[in-house]
Order: sequence, then C-alpha cells, then structure tokens
Amino acid sequence: MKNFSVLFLFILLASVTKAQNKSDREYIRAQTNVERLEEIAREYQENQKRFAGINIPQTTVDANGKTRYFSHFDENGTPIYCTLENDSSARSSKIDRIISGGSTGLDLDGSGVVIGLWDGGSPRVTHQELEGKIEILDAGTTTFHSTHVSGILVATGLISPSRGMASGAKIEAHTSQDWLLEIPLWAAGGGMITNHSYIIANPQEDYERFGIYNIHSQRWDELSYNAPYLMMVTGASNNGNNGYNPDNSRYDLLASNKLGKNSIVVGACSDVLDYTGPSSVSQAVFTSWGPTDDWRIKPDITAVGTNSYSTREASDNDYGTGQGSSYASPVVGGGLALLQQHYHNKNSVYMKNATAKALILSTTDEAGLHDGPDFSNGWGLFNAEKAAEVITNQGTTAEISELILNENQNYTKNITVDGTEPLLVSICWNDPPAEPLPNEIHNDPTSMLINDLDLRVSSASEEYFPWRMEPNDEYNNYTAAATKGDNFRDNIEIIQVNDIEAGEYVVNVSHKNSLLFGSQDFSLIINGIQTELTASEELQPEIITVYPNPVDDVINLDFETKQIGRFAIYDLSGKIHLNGAVNGEKSIDINIQNLSNGIYFLKVQDGDSKNIMTRKIVIQ
Repeated sequence: MKNFSVLFLFILLASVTKAQNKSDREYIRAQTNVERLEEIAREYQENQKRFAGINIPQTTVDANGKTRYFSHFDENGTPIYCTLENDSSARSSKIDRIISGGSTGLDLDGSGVVIGLWDGGSPRVTHQELEGKIEILDAGTTTFHSTHVSGILVATGLISPSRGMASGAKIEAHTSQDWLLEIPLWAAGGGMITNHSYIIANPQEDYERFGIYNIHSQRWDELSYNAPYLMMVTGASNNGNNGYNPDNSRYDLLASNKLGKNSIVVGACSDVLDYTGPSSVSQAVFTSWGPTDDWRIKPDITAVGTNSYSTREASDNDYGTGQGSSYASPVVGGGLALLQQHYHNKNSVYMKNATAKALILSTTDEAGLHDGPDFSNGWGLFNAEKAAEVITNQGTTAEISELILNENQNYTKNITVDGTEPLLVSICWNDPPAEPLPNEIHNDPTSMLINDLDLRVSSASEEYFPWRMEPNDEYNNYTAAATKGDNFRDNIEIIQVNDIEAGEYVVNVSHKNSLLFGSQDFSLIINGIQTELTASEELQPEIITVYPNPVDDVINLDFETKQIGRFAIYDLSGKIHLNGAVNGEKSIDINIQNLSNGIYFLKVQDGDSKNIMTRKIVIQ
C-alpha cells in the first residue's frame, strides 16, 4: 500500500485540472461537496492504515491467466484486485467530423480539458505521440495497457491512424491502486472526466454475483453524487465469451463498478465505418451485457473496441493493435472532452455529468434488433457529431438546461414543434447512492433508485412517455423490445417521438414519493423545437456594441445603424430574468444589479427587420 503524506495529498488536490483556468475550477468546486469528498478520502486512508502491516502480492494471476492488480483492502482486510479489460474508432463514433479538420468546421481537439486516468500501470510519457501531454501523479510500472488507452485519448497523430479522440487534451495518470483516496481529491480540485478501463473484484465463475449493486457500485455513485461534474467512464468488461453463465448467455455479466447509476458504462462493438442502420452495429464477442438485477439499462452506450490501433510502451515509436472494452471506454471519454470544449466555447462553463450523459445517450445511432434501448447496446452507438449539433443549436432548435426540482414541485416548459423533425426530450440526474446488497443476495429486483423523477410531454390530445425495459415474472426476457411508459428504475429518461404533429406541447418533470434532502438537481435536453424568437438572419456583431462585459451593475447596448426593438436576458436554463420593448432607441442601459452572479445570455431584436443578436454576458 502506498504511504501518502499530507504534502502529497495537498499536491494531488492542487494539481488537478491545471489546463482548466482558475475560474473554471472555482465554478466547479462551488457546486461540489468538497467536504464530503475529502471525508471519503480520509475514511479510506484510515481503513487502509489498519492493514498496513499485511504483506500481499501487488499483482496475481487468476485461473484464466489474467493479471490482477491490487486495489485496496476492504473493511475486513480482504485484498481487492482489479482486472484490466484489454484483450477508424473516431470514424465510427463520428468524432472525425468534429475534430480539427473535420467536416463540421468545429475544429475541436479537447484543449483546456484534463482527463484523469486510472489504470493498472503508467503510460509511457516519452512516446512521440504523448510527449508533454501526461503528468504522472501516481507512478507505477509502465504498461502497454495504460499507454494504449492514453493514445486513444490524446495521441497527437504523427502516425495518422493513432490520432487520439482529443489530441489537445491532457492526462493526469494514476494506477488503479488506492483509487478511493485519489478520485475524491481529484474531483474536489475541479476534475471532470475520468477513464477506468478495469473491473473491480470481477466475480468470474461465481455467476450469481453478477448484476448485484454492491459496495463498489455504491462508492462510485457517492463520488459522482457529491461531485456533479465528475464523469466516470468505464468499459463494460470482457466477460461475454468466458462461459460464466451456465447457459453460456452473454446477458447479466456486469458487476461491481459497472453497476453504478451515475457513471457511463461503455460496451464494445466492431468498426462502423459507414452507418446505414442498426444492422451496421455488430457487438464484439467479448463485451459484457446487462441488465442490472433491478433491471436498469446497462451498458449505457456502445463504441468501437476492436482492431484498436494506438501507442504502445516498448519504445517511443511503438504502436500496436488490440481489442477490449478497455479501448471502447476512452473513445467515449475522449469524445466527452471534445463536447465539453464545444460547450465551454459556447457557454463559458462546462457541463455537469448528468447533462453530458443525457446529451450523448439521447443522440446515439440506433443499434440492436428493436427501436430504443436494450441490454447489449445500451442506448445505441456513440455519435459525437449529433451530440455536438445539439450544443451548436442550443437556443434555436435545442435547449440544454441544468435545473433543480424541489420537493412537491413540478417543472413545466412550453415548447413549439413544427412537425418536420423528430422530438427528443431527455432528463438525467446524479442519483444518491443506494444501500449495497450483500453478495449472497442473488437476483434481487429491488430498485436502487433513490429519487424517482418522471418526464412527460403532452399536448391537448396526447401524452408521451419515456423508453423503459420491462421484465417478465421470471426476470429473464433479456431480448424483449423496449416499451414506453412510466420508468421507475433508471435515472435517465428519454422521450422520442419520430412523427409528431406541429403545435404546442408541454414538457413536465415531476417526482414520486419524497426527495432525499428535499431536492434533486437534474439536466433537461430538448431537441427538435422552435424557439420563441427566430430570425432569418443573425445580426452581425459589429452592428451592436455590448459593454462592459463582465458587468456588475449596468450593461450598455449601442446600435450603430439600427433601432432596438426588444431585449431579453436569460440564464443557462432558459429562464428569462429581464425583458422589455424599446421604441426607436439606438442606445439603452439595462440595470442588472438584482441578478445573481453567473453566465447569462442577452438577446436583442432589431426593431426594423426583426432579426436577432445573441451575446453571452458575465455578471460578477
């Protein structure tokens, strides 16, 4: 076990997310339960001290010849081991279209984003593709696995096929040992995206332990619940073709850290170089399938995990090909870095985990035999281009809101659709951790959901419900099609209406029973709508001057050649705080002293042509 000093802990906390600027870190920390995260780290460290004198091997080899890496001692002093999940990705997930040089023109590379990497060893930091991009915060033996994963995340692309998903991002690397000490401190420092290409305490032949929400599932949920910007991305594991189930089924083979409610679990598929429909997505034979014992939809999403070409550890110009859900996970992790960069470019803040998760799960390419989610593909094939389009269209045909639902409250929002595009509405929330079930409790369908939010979309004559998976009496209808109705199991709900009549609709978010602590943060994403103010032409920036910005008391608007018609100031959730009509003025002052500090948008309508200009403003 590593001996951590107080100085080391301070350095770990302070070094996180150096690439993110100070205001970004402070913004994230202000919404993070730093006190609880630091308490989790202290509790873990005190427990490990109890068993400091026990000598155990740092690595072992299991009956299948797989290397296991020591993680930590549990409360009883039993050593817990992690097993690594190794055994055109960008093109398959449309990441190639949003990176620098891509067809969308977004030119994203993940700059400004730091990814926390926890793995069995350390990456080769001197590799020509990785040099200057990785800081080792927790040194271990240099391994091919962590070097390969690092390359998928951030490789420069000197050898073109090896280019990482987010070549401009940085990595802060740790070993998988003592993750429960390091991750909470990393998150408390403002960290966001983490990649974990390993499974904790793989049940292997003990097939009845698969699907159980256990202590490791709970710990992952507790971390993300207290750190709402923490996105813990992990592969679905490679138990699919090991014959662990008596009937050799690939279903019900997720375990441990793959069963958390708030993390993002990634299944692996083969290359999808030209997606033409669900049949284009072929699941890798090794990837594990869900569901959880309480019938939640896991894995969450699918990405390519075969024929993965990336960096290797033998030399500074070593490359290799591999397969495994280990290599599907960083495809999504790197893609999230690009989407965070895009969102930050547009809004000057980053997305919460629930926002990012709702975004990528509601914009997937359909996969599987039936419409909607399933237990092998999750919500479908990761499509970074579709997700980026929603961010681009925020405020026009899409809305992205981060909200709070209080006890006995309903949130409603009126929307307008023109009937030409599908309507997609999704909510997601970081649910509080549930009580873990003991390993001897098998196939218990008791729901692990603590706060049960409900999403509905309605008109005068119709009510639309979210997707859900419904079990039969034996809880073994794994291949059944998803239905639509009341989803009381998942902490993500997605309503999809492909053919919808033009008109006015109401989005409603409510909850069942009581909310733990009296409220629940949630994220809402709506795609395929018309905003209240639309225009045939966006006003050119030079036509209007907005100053000062940032502002603390009065903001000034000056038109050069036109007259102001209307203005509105609204927050990131879309709520309007100030608005008014102006009769023929070319210059006005708006008093914003009563507004809280934060990011807002100013929308100004030209009084002559009715065109619109939107500017981001910062109130401080």
